[in-house]
Amino acid sequence: MKTFALATGSSGNCIYVETANQKFIVDCGLSFSKSKEILEQKGINISELTGIFITHEHSDHVAGLKQFAKQLNCPIYVSKGTLSMLEDIDSTNFIIVKHHDILDLGDSRVFVVNKPHDAKEAISFIVESKSRKVGFFTDLGHVPDELIHVMKNLDMIYLECNYSSEFIKEYCTHMSPRYLNRLMSNVGHLGLHQTIDAIERFARDGQIIMLSHISENTITYEEATTSIFRTLLNMSVDIQLEVSFQGEATEMFDLTLLDKKSSFIEKYEDSLSDDSSQKASIIEEVL
Repeated sequence: MKTFALATGSSGNCIYVETANQKFIVDCGLSFSKSKEILEQKGINISELTGIFITHEHSDHVAGLKQFAKQLNCPIYVSKGTLSMLEDIDSTNFIIVKHHDILDLGDSRVFVVNKPHDAKEAISFIVESKSRKVGFFTDLGHVPDELIHVMKNLDMIYLECNYSSEFIKEYCTHMSPRYLNRLMSNVGHLGLHQTIDAIERFARDGQIIMLSHISENTITYEEATTSIFRTLLNMSVDIQLEVSFQGEATEMFDLTLLDKKSSFIEKYEDSLSDDSSQKASIIEEVL
């Protein structure tokens, strides 16, 4: 399995996943032409996409969807609530999915799970292929216990780190209180303290964590990475920490080579020089 982020952040979100027989994108927050350009730079033909997964209806996740739906004839997986907010997009390719659905897509399976965000019916996706698993967790107001359990079993996690409470107190006094209250609410976005708390609860040796959806207005990349580096060092876990910058595509990550990648410790040293029982059974089935 291979994956990379075309972009994450308030200016647009789109993540690519490839298995032996499938080529997906998660969210269409970039224009069709921009997405095509980035994919071509990676040697990927956009017409070969076999599926589109939409997490929710906010514009930074669906800005390009209307054009994608016109240009491509592939399934678009979306929750019923999200679809109800996409009335201007006419397509016969929409497939309704819901919390705890498991989609069998040939050489891969996709697990659907609800997430706490101020959208109609926001969902996250976990893709599994040949024992490798990657999950997408941005636009979360908090991290429920169920998602922590899921993250423990993943090889790669795209994880939000959207703002810093300290940064907001010092530098964001000019911002609308309504906006900030929404941002930091239980259905808003993950703050640095919440991202650290989640990592402390799920992180294990061998994982890749891709810090994602980092705001350029409410936190700095330096604060996010430095704080989480420190957390990982204190935990003594062997994690590969990566960062997705707004407006920049990441490198391609081949999860089949995960065990061969440089460890987090090595990279850091180099840089210095519903029913809980039912839920558990469903999660264990897919993970």
